[in-house]
Amino acid sequence: MRVRYRAEADCQITKDSIHSRPGWTRSYLLHVDGREAGFGSVAIGGPWKDKPTVFELYLLPEARGRAFALFEAFVAASGAHFFEVQTSDILLTVMLHTYGSDLASEKIVLRDEVTT
Repeated sequence: MRVRYRAEADCQITKDSIHSRPGWTRSYLLHVDGREAGFGSVAIGGPWKDKPTVFELYLLPEARGRAFALFEAFVAASGAHFFEVQTSDILLTVMLHTYGSDLASEKIVLRDEVTT
């Protein structure tokens, strides 16, 4: 699923390397009606120790209509109470603006979709 996430993102993923650090992340496989629907990842090590933080969410195209229910189930299972979102990640940015509060921006990552 991460391969599909990275291919669909088609950009630099700012937190990509933390998956390779042992004990820094926990990922959850999401299901709809017994079928794989996507995944979510939570940072739990390094600067996120004692502060579980959602930083990735990917849903297969056919599961995106259930995005809010899947996200709520993922957050409940993970126990995460924080977000760290790459603004070019549209799905997770929507979840941030729907469920987040007390938002702050460290930097804004834009996506260039059009050749000028």
